[in-house]
Amino acid sequence: MTDVDDTAGQRDRSPAYPLIPLGDALERLAQFEAHFKRSAARSGKVGDAWGIKAKAYGDRIAAALRYFGLLEYQGNGKERQIVVSDDGRKYLRAQQEETKREVVRAAALRPKAIAKFWSEWGSDRPADAACLDDLVLKNGFSEAGAREFLKVYDSTISYAKLSENDKAPDDVSEQDEDEDEVPDPATDSTKNKAGSGSRNPPPPAPKGQVKIMDGERVAFTEEGQPGQYLKLIASGEVDDGLLEALEDFVKRQRKRLASAKSAADGGDTLGNG
Repeated sequence: MTDVDDTAGQRDRSPAYPLIPLGDALERLAQFEAHFKRSAARSGKVGDAWGIKAKAYGDRIAAALRYFGLLEYQGNGKERQIVVSDDGRKYLRAQQEETKREVVRAAALRPKAIAKFWSEWGSDRPADAACLDDLVLKNGFSEAGAREFLKVYDSTISYAKLSENDKAPDDVSEQDEDEDEVPDPATDSTKNKAGSGSRNPPPPAPKGQVKIMDGERVAFTEEGQPGQYLKLIASGEVDDGLLEALEDFVKRQRKRLASAKSAADGGDTLGNG
């Protein structure tokens, strides 16, 4: 890998892949349509559908939905608009669950990176360490990028419930625009001046612990009770885009907690009736 200092204006990136897994992308699709109805969204306003103010982060979420074939772009540059794709509308409008499942299975294998490794790993993928070696040593991923991709890959394959008979659709999404790229988690900051170093993945961290990589730091820790804590690990400068992503994560967790509490309260009511 070339040192950052030797490539002015360039950033080391892992091969492109969706920022979020398919299940999250489908939730975002429903939110997009609820906000914009049947109208097209301007690129700078797409984040409004998800309460995201930082344009860069909103663009990355939209790009993820595009990788899965749920959104599509019309026009270029400042004139570009974003609309729900035919498959996106099919998923949102379908009344039969099997029709939705067909869209889901096709969408899961539309991103080029996911399709590639599904064809190689299949439904019984190798252990994490072997996959990380494959991604880093043979396919140009950074260590952090490989770990993040594997999370998106596993979640997407699991959500789609793919079988060995499922093949990538003909319209596999290729990366063709720079703003579609997902910045490498390890090297996104332009202030990162680390050299090439070793590309080998680190040994697995002990169970229950997370290994702090070079250039990373613990930015925040809060303990709720013994054995329960939250630790935030950061790399590079914390900018508006990262803060928006963190706020979005908190909102989603609150929503899930509220849903779980509501379900539990309903169960208690039924049980006491």
